[in-house]
Amino acid sequence: MKRILVFSTLALLAIACHKEPYSQDSDGEYLVYTSPSKDVNFANYQTFDVVDSVLVIGQKPKPFYSQSDNALALIQAFRVNMEKLGYIYTPSHPDTQLGIQLTFVEQTERYVQYYDDPYWWLDYPGYWPSGYWGNWSGWYYPYPVVYTYTTNALITDMVDLNSENADGKLEIVWSSYIGGPASYSIQNDVNRMKNSINQAFAQSPYLKRTGSR
Repeated sequence: MKRILVFSTLALLAIACHKEPYSQDSDGEYLVYTSPSKDVNFANYQTFDVVDSVLVIGQKPKPFYSQSDNALALIQAFRVNMEKLGYIYTPSHPDTQLGIQLTFVEQTERYVQYYDDPYWWLDYPGYWPSGYWGNWSGWYYPYPVVYTYTTNALITDMVDLNSENADGKLEIVWSSYIGGPASYSIQNDVNRMKNSINQAFAQSPYLKRTGSR
C-alpha cells in the first residue's frame, strides 16, 4: 500500500470531541488524542499496512510526501505497536484489512505588537513588573515587539481497506492526534512523537487482539 487516498484533516475535530487528551505537562511531551469509530470490533481485523511516506503540510508552500529518516522512524513506530497488539504486517497485499496514513502538520505564527511606553513586557508571561526596575515616566516612540510561535502535529487515520463506498472513500476506524509546541530541533520533536505514538496505543486498549502480548 503506497498511499491511502482518504486524507481527513477534519478528523481532528472529531477526535477532540470523543476522548480527553493525555498530556505529560511535567516533561514537555505532546498532547495525545485518540478516538475509535463507533461500534467497530477490532477483533475482526488481522492484517495491516502502513503508508511508505508521510504527508507533510506547512514546511513548504505546497504539501509533499516525505520518506526521510524522520518520516520512516514515525512509520516504523506504528508498525511496531501494531505488531505488538497481534496484527500481521502485510505490505501491499490486496487482502490487507487495515491501512494507516500519517500526516505531519507544522504551523508558525508571527506576532507583532506596537508599544509607546517602556513596559512592553507587561503583556508577556514570565516578565517582571515595571516597578522592578523603577517607575520610569515620559513618552516613548512606538516600537514593535516581534516573536514567533511554532507548533507541529502528527495526525493518523486507520482505515478499513475493504470499506470503500460508491464515492471511493474508506471508513476511518481509529484516529489519533499528537501535537503541541515545537522544540529546538525536528529530531527532538520526532523522538517526542515516537513516545507519544506509544502513548496513543497505550490509551487505546480496545485495539489489542486476543492472545497478543
